[in-house]
Amino acid sequence: MDQSKVEQSKTNQPKAEQTTATPNPAPAAQRSSSGTPSVINADLRVIGDLESAGDIQVDGVVEGDIRSRTVTVSPGANIKGSIQADTINISGTVNGQVEAPTINISKTAHMTGDVIHQILSIEAGANFGGNCRRLESVKAARAVQSAAQKGGVQGQSAGETAAAGKAARA
Repeated sequence: MDQSKVEQSKTNQPKAEQTTATPNPAPAAQRSSSGTPSVINADLRVIGDLESAGDIQVDGVVEGDIRSRTVTVSPGANIKGSIQADTINISGTVNGQVEAPTINISKTAHMTGDVIHQILSIEAGANFGGNCRRLESVKAARAVQSAAQKGGVQGQSAGETAAAGKAARA
């Protein structure tokens, strides 16, 4: 590489690197280390958990849990494990719980497991087997269970406390 190209590449740094030093950086949910998703190619099989502050696109097979800002499961992809993200787009096969404020299940999807959501879109023709629950109700149940485990309620088991929480909301 000649010297002019080296100098040019030093001065043309991505905006994301330049803006992270500003006094008011973008919220973490809007930042990414790069503009492109991390891709699990169709010929790749991953056994283990994946975690990213950015976006993940699965074209291959993942046997494990995924945590990311956005997860896209492409047609032909297969995930065996839970997915937790801000946005989940499913066009392939998922066996496991998915949790996100926004979940989109396309007509080519095969989803088996619980869906915990705020906004849920299921296209006609999608194959879905599982339960749908609102994110707010799941968070409330988790808070009750957490308080019980920390000794917030004396003389009751976590199950009794959760049952009492459900009765109070009913």
